[in-house]
Amino acid sequence: MCGISCCYKCKANTNKRLLNRGPDHQSSLKLGDDVTLTACVLHIQGNCKQPLSENLKHLIYNGQLFHYPQVYKSDTEYIMDQVIQSGILSTARQTIGHGPSAVVIYNEEKDCLWFWRDYFGRRSLLICRQETGYLFSSVGDSCKEWIEVPACGVFCLKGQNLECYPFSGHEETCVKFGENLFDSTVISDETIQPPVLPLNTCTDTSEFLDWESTTLKFLELLSESVRVRDMCCKSPLSFTKDSLSDYSTRHCYCTSDDKCNVHEVTNWDVSNARVAVLFSGGIDCTVLALLLHRSVPEEEPIDLLNVSFGNYDSTPDRISAVASLEDLQKLAPKRTWNLIKVNVSVEELRCARERHITDLLYPHNTVLDDSIGCALWFAARGAGLCKDRPMISSARLLFSGIGADELLGGYSRHRGAWQNGGGLEGVLQQLQLDIGRISERNLGRDNRVIGDHMRDCVAPYLDESFVSFVNSLPIQYKVDFTLPRGQGEKVILRKVAQNLGLNSSSALPKKAIQFGSKIAKLEGRKEKGGDVCSRLSRKDQIT
Repeated sequence: MCGISCCYKCKANTNKRLLNRGPDHQSSLKLGDDVTLTACVLHIQGNCKQPLSENLKHLIYNGQLFHYPQVYKSDTEYIMDQVIQSGILSTARQTIGHGPSAVVIYNEEKDCLWFWRDYFGRRSLLICRQETGYLFSSVGDSCKEWIEVPACGVFCLKGQNLECYPFSGHEETCVKFGENLFDSTVISDETIQPPVLPLNTCTDTSEFLDWESTTLKFLELLSESVRVRDMCCKSPLSFTKDSLSDYSTRHCYCTSDDKCNVHEVTNWDVSNARVAVLFSGGIDCTVLALLLHRSVPEEEPIDLLNVSFGNYDSTPDRISAVASLEDLQKLAPKRTWNLIKVNVSVEELRCARERHITDLLYPHNTVLDDSIGCALWFAARGAGLCKDRPMISSARLLFSGIGADELLGGYSRHRGAWQNGGGLEGVLQQLQLDIGRISERNLGRDNRVIGDHMRDCVAPYLDESFVSFVNSLPIQYKVDFTLPRGQGEKVILRKVAQNLGLNSSSALPKKAIQFGSKIAKLEGRKEKGGDVCSRLSRKDQIT
């Protein structure tokens, strides 16, 4: 993972928050008077330095390519080689469906800038128009008019004129992106086929369902998705005395006189884990944890990061995490499972929001963005209590269950679509909507927030091969809303969990992180998730 930025036809202006995203290497490349590329690298796959230059092509890359020839030291070097051999657009077509990415390439010979995000938008890339040019960055701030680059195609910018090679069916999104941002926008007839199969919209309930072979294939593909992501991560984060001190300074709270103080913890334990799971104890993350156990060498610990606000041990997510941990310990008794309980007070929440989270969320600014973004920021920090001792996770790579609900009908709105007269057709429409907007609603925001802690995050449920398989399945494998909550959603995943022996989590109903962690009620405000959040405005911040 990296923090990347590019100043194109404007004065260099690099956000200092990029440094948090890439502790292993930081470098800038200035090309003439008005183009500067910057990369701050977190080594996951190999030790490649960026920006990477060859034959007047200059690359900055934030992502992971999971399948590439191992003769290359890193996925970044492979992409650069493909650019030289096949051209930029051809390289985009080849790689855009094989992992999370945000890519910027400057062609110095033709003085044009290429940029894109992967189909699901799993890596953040923001753009901000300046008087003479454009800024691009993994993270922004609330002092500039940043917008997210949409995950709708591949873009080529020359001066202030944009050409777009859209994903099929995403032409309208490309047009909207170009409005008011560029002097002209041309939509190419050369479209790019989406890297996943379209959703099976058949609702024929008489179709034979082969549960045995289908659940086996489901498990096989999900297991492989977990395995390849785990294999990419070679080592844990290395903590020195100084870096541990930096983490302790992030344990801040505000006293009644609004002065920010540091809650010093001097005797941190370090988990020594390479990987961790963002762990609510629900079915999505618990299945991932058990599949990760099958991939990670038995002598290595696995961290389970659980965040709770207010009445810490009585929140729904803390209760379910403890219950699901018992299942994992029974099924994998030799494994060291570090359940790190991240407990957050209202004072610490307000302080971190003002110091860090508001800028990271931007341009997202709703009540829902605030709740989810704050919960993820604290969870990904990985600093809490494990067996009543202060512990910091050393995991370089985090696993998230994002995508399971969108693919398999896990949200209450899916049941609502069925109950309100839409039937299975209504559920399918909602599924199509949810997976289609996951890049703009969730993943860029989540990447900015999680990456602030020098960690990368992967989403095995959004592996392109796995998504294609799930999309191909009849809807009856996914939902049966004649069954109660905790049974009728994500049916095939529940069957897989039961077959794996995960008895506690397999019957748990969906509990969104803002409710399961109790952050939504911590500050005692009655709001709707889609409302603009006043707490993300500078007027409502601590001074």
